[in-house]
Amino acid sequence: MIVLGATQVEQSYFTDRSKVTADKKIKIKTLLEIGLCQRQVARDSNVSQTCVAHVSKKLKQNLPLSNSIGQGRKKASTQDNDRQLSYIMKKDRTKSSQMLAAEWTLSNGKKLCALTVRRRLISMGYKSYTAKRKLLRTPAQIKKRLTFDKYHQYWSNEWNNVIWSGEAHFEVFNRKNRTLVRRLKLENNELFNFVSRVKGGGAT
Repeated sequence: MIVLGATQVEQSYFTDRSKVTADKKIKIKTLLEIGLCQRQVARDSNVSQTCVAHVSKKLKQNLPLSNSIGQGRKKASTQDNDRQLSYIMKKDRTKSSQMLAAEWTLSNGKKLCALTVRRRLISMGYKSYTAKRKLLRTPAQIKKRLTFDKYHQYWSNEWNNVIWSGEAHFEVFNRKNRTLVRRLKLENNELFNFVSRVKGGGAT
């Protein structure tokens, strides 16, 4: 289900391009015709003043308000380039935008910056989250803990005869550093969203 959700988010990104709708252009036309200045029309319509100027120019030339084919600034990357970026990011979710931009440039030959990488990934639904931490356990430690649990699973009053010693904290690993992971919001329980840590900072 998670894989399908990720695919749906990416497909919607690759197919959707935001443009000023026909209804909004009609609203701009109406506001211009009643005598409002272009700045006021832009503010009331929540569009740029340049957009209002383009609509005004079309009205003066008696041109249709519909969007022309290929209108707007062209993207620096194609859909195939963006899919390649998604593939590169999924190989290592912890890579920085600068590192991804460098690999992306090598893969398609286009010089694309880290800001472009962030914008593309955010548009696909991938944001940076702090990775969750889990205790580091070797296979031998896991086996010993399982044996201990099985042997003592029925203890009750026997624990009264056990003396628990105090603990001292010695910092070996820096536990204050965060690890950021790029993921979809629904991928919070995937394995790549966890990093191992040593309790007590790696005391010996």
